Amino acid sequence: MECEMCGKKVATRRYMVDKTVMNLGIECSKYGQPLDGTAAAGTQASMHQNLERRAGRMTSRNVYDAQDVAMVLVDDYGPRIHKAREAKGLTHDQLGNKVSARVPELKHIEAGKLRPSDELTKKLEKELGITLMERIEGPPPAVSGVKKPGPKQGLTIGDLLKDALEKKGKGK
Repeated sequence: MECEMCGKKVATRRYMVDKTVMNLGIECSKYGQPLDGTAAAGTQASMHQNLERRAGRMTSRNVYDAQDVAMVLVDDYGPRIHKAREAKGLTHDQLGNKVSARVPELKHIEAGKLRPSDELTKKLEKELGITLMERIEGPPPAVSGVKKPGPKQGLTIGDLLKDALEKKGKGK
């Protein structure tokens, strides 16, 4: 880009100079006010803003501690969908048009052979007036056959290997 004040080919930003919007480089930015809410590049204020943005990006979060409440698909989703569809007098084709799903997909879902996506589940709940997702409170279900890690300790691949070798030794 080209600075509209001095004509140098440098990176520019939009600034307000005497009620006129101009694209200015770093050297000429002192003559105007930034329009995008950021401070002029190279100034103390801009360095502070950059450090704040970086700190925001660098914070980590534990997705497993986010909440103890989870929504899961009910086990009998297929029969529920089938009964509700028939109660409303809809064919697979009609229901498919209303929820943007293909007929074979709906048939497999009703038969329990295919789990519907979360998006399709919400559409089916709304269209058929049924509940397919239920709230489960408490910790997530434990994986069977795996030793529970202690506090501040995660499950490692080595733990899984030891568990598999112990099972193999017992099976002989």
